[in-house]
Amino acid sequence: MQIQTRGIFGRGAVLASVLFFAACGASDLGDVDPNLEGSEAELSCQVSQQCSNGTSVSCSSANGICHAGTESGGWVECDGARTYCGVVACVCEPTRRTLSGSGSGFNCGAAWLQAEDDAYEQLGSACPKGSCNVTGSQGSCVVSTSGRSASWILTYSCMGPANCQ
Repeated sequence: MQIQTRGIFGRGAVLASVLFFAACGASDLGDVDPNLEGSEAELSCQVSQQCSNGTSVSCSSANGICHAGTESGGWVECDGARTYCGVVACVCEPTRRTLSGSGSGFNCGAAWLQAEDDAYEQLGSACPKGSCNVTGSQGSCVVSTSGRSASWILTYSCMGPANCQ
């Protein structure tokens, strides 16, 4: 009796599998495409951008992640790697900006030196491509708990645009 029960469950499992595949529309193994090239091809992409200088750039991706834009003269991006249109020379931008550095020391001279260093450090972060037309001046110097506190003021322009070299 035990052998017959196992045989019935075995045939039942086979029957259930056949019914399951039939319900899913895979009644014939010919319906299943073992070649995924068609699906992978749908994921790939290619993008081109007409540049403001008359040239064009393009790229392609096997992962299907492509973008393009017109900012900074034009660019394309595939899989996170951005390519800009041609080499753009850095020029001094017309916008004038101001920042203030701070420092402290035992007298005003030492405090201004520290404040000037702080201001130029900030300038490096504010203008990653470089700065131009920089003018500096001493700000105030006041008595503080650590001696003297002073400020140093820089007025400047940045080199740009962002994609310049």
